[in-house]
Amino acid sequence: MKKLVPDPPTAKTTSRSFYTINNDMPSAEALLYVIQLLRGIEDTLDEYICGNVGEPGIGMLVNSVHNVQMGRALTELVLTREAGDISWH
Repeated sequence: MKKLVPDPPTAKTTSRSFYTINNDMPSAEALLYVIQLLRGIEDTLDEYICGNVGEPGIGMLVNSVHNVQMGRALTELVLTREAGDISWH
């Protein structure tokens, strides 16, 4: 006799992430990816803020944009320094 209801799927928990990071990636290339990710975050926040002007909590998002911009500026500084364009004093 056939079962009318199939057995539920077994729970398979894995600890792997949705992305992988290549350990052989040069530091400069990794920093370029960081800059691209931060630009994406900044653009997304900017679009949301512009579309929701005057809403409660927008000030906190503006602060987040500032923090992303600072992170991007620091990353660009490190990238430039690594390229040898700036010396550390």
